[in-house]
Amino acid sequence: MAMKAAALYDSGEPCGLEANAAKYLGAEAGFQTCTRAVMTHGGMGYAKEFHVERLMREVMIARLAPVSPELILCNMAEKALGLPKSY
Repeated sequence: MAMKAAALYDSGEPCGLEANAAKYLGAEAGFQTCTRAVMTHGGMGYAKEFHVERLMREVMIARLAPVSPELILCNMAEKALGLPKSY
């Protein structure tokens, strides 16, 4: 999705939906992966020795900045599905 957004951007075409989808999908994949790693380590998932807790904190940045997943989904619903603006 990121490559498609970049190709559209390079060719001067609108790429907002694709860029938003790439950010959303990447952030969600990272979050699910880190959540699974913490759960796999159990109580030690919060221990600094395993660095999983640091990755969990850092993956939240991709989900929250500069736009939250909820705003991305609202934008995509408005632009791609033609739903009324909800934010």
